[in-house]
Amino acid sequence: MLGIPLYKQIINDILEKIFDGTLRPGDRIPSEHELSSTYMVSSITSKNALAELADKGYIIRKKGKGSFVNSLENLMAIPSFSNTSTYRSAFHSKTIGLILPSMKTGIDQQLLNAIEEEISKTDYLLTLTITRENQEKESAAIEKLKLQGASGLIIFPTEHELYNESILKLNIEKYPFVLVDRWLRGIRTNTVMINNYDVTKKATEHLFAKGHRDIVFLSPDSRNTVTEDRLAGFKDCLLEHGITLNPHNTCMIPSGVTDPKEKKELIRDFLNDNPAVNGIICSNKEMATYIIAIFDQDNLWERYGVCAFDYYNHARISYVEQDIAQIAKECIDILLDTIRGDTAPKQVCVPAEFHPV
Repeated sequence: MLGIPLYKQIINDILEKIFDGTLRPGDRIPSEHELSSTYMVSSITSKNALAELADKGYIIRKKGKGSFVNSLENLMAIPSFSNTSTYRSAFHSKTIGLILPSMKTGIDQQLLNAIEEEISKTDYLLTLTITRENQEKESAAIEKLKLQGASGLIIFPTEHELYNESILKLNIEKYPFVLVDRWLRGIRTNTVMINNYDVTKKATEHLFAKGHRDIVFLSPDSRNTVTEDRLAGFKDCLLEHGITLNPHNTCMIPSGVTDPKEKKELIRDFLNDNPAVNGIICSNKEMATYIIAIFDQDNLWERYGVCAFDYYNHARISYVEQDIAQIAKECIDILLDTIRGDTAPKQVCVPAEFHPV
């Protein structure tokens, strides 16, 4: 380091330790006296080095306690730090962040269990955040996990999501992440999905084969890519049977309706208003739950044929089964490849299985 002022040598050495992770946010920095002894310089020289590090925002000085590495959030506000990829390798905590919209459904619980099992085979730890179907909480979770140094993210987006700017930002930054059960139309990202279009078409065809022609697609009114793909498969099957999609072929529960009793009554009212309907495609387990409650209460099973996503072991319901274990494996494999530097986006489709009754 010939020609470099002594106080700059001290600064460079401390910065190197911050960037390579030897010194992490909150860690104590050697005191002026300790630096003077280590580098054999005057106390003025070591004091100047610490003062410049503090002025640039890399450390904070606490009276009577000493100097400490600043928080990662504050370090990220320093352009010379945040504009490099160094912080990802220096500060990642060997954790994978999993962001789920809820833990209310069997699919959520199965996915968590399967991903945790896959993570346990690696040297990473899993951090779970539940957004409760709130896009703002989802964005906050993404930012928080990034600041905490998560190596990568697995995101099961909120039910009603089309585009979240935080997810788009991850894509631009080339931050390692995988989307589950969604894809961003027109934007290439890592995605693991099922064959929603094909399997919905197959389920609808099954109802036609059983003699049901007035079929309704029952779903939350969430215009995400999953709902759109399932609705497209349903619509195309109707067209192949000479039926143009009409209002009585869809029952979309408004996103503003959150009370289960109100949802059930909306479905019951729809069926009463459309007595010709004799087949139902339930887009998720929640919709199937309401149908079962209505049919049991009103003794309607003989009138309808029912297919549902993810509702197993009911003698009257044909169902679509997702391969959750394979979905979890694909998510982890893709994410680890991305963390290792393979940034080419991958879109994987894990076929679902249709079980007729």
